[in-house]
Amino acid sequence: MPCDVHRILGMTTVVRTQHHPCRAAWVLWACVLCQPAAAHDEIDVPAPLIEINQTLNHRIVFAEDALNGGRADHWATPGELLSRGAGDCEDYAIAKYFALLSAGLPAAQLRIAHVMVLMGGTGDVWRSHMVLAYLPSATIPGGELILDNLLDDIRPLAERPDLRVLISFDTVGVWAALDRGEPPREARRIVRWARVLDRMGLDRQTDARGREVALPMNP
Repeated sequence: MPCDVHRILGMTTVVRTQHHPCRAAWVLWACVLCQPAAAHDEIDVPAPLIEINQTLNHRIVFAEDALNGGRADHWATPGELLSRGAGDCEDYAIAKYFALLSAGLPAAQLRIAHVMVLMGGTGDVWRSHMVLAYLPSATIPGGELILDNLLDDIRPLAERPDLRVLISFDTVGVWAALDRGEPPREARRIVRWARVLDRMGLDRQTDARGREVALPMNP
């Protein structure tokens, strides 16, 4: 059954992207990423990832925080993002994270990742960026799938030489890069992320496997 993206995201209007500063900078870098991935057909990408990634990338206008409400480095909840119809990289990643949780994907396989991305132009520049990572059940080095507002194509990390993963996090904890196992730090140590969870009314509870996840306080 296809994923009901509109229901999950709660979209009632279509916001078309007319200007996308990040994508404009992205196309300045003529490299392998501008070509289709050679082994892409061999990648097993769950359908909800494709649908939600493309839906948000196409229907939300990219806007830096300074131009979108005036608050510096503000992390929006999915509701706030959809209400404004515009956001920056972390807003896309956060919305994709919660949309995929609502679509039934396992929480343990979803991480928001803070990365450095190589941007083109007059010279190579590494810029702070945020993406969503999907961790397949089988641990394959570089096999994590990256959902990025800069690129509609979902590719494994091994095919994204423009990315350097610094940390990743979910509603439970924070990991170095995309490490597996128990997180060494609690998620709410990231202050802006804690504020997002608070505004969404999320609390930490335990799932059937004994793993703590963020769930609504008043479902």
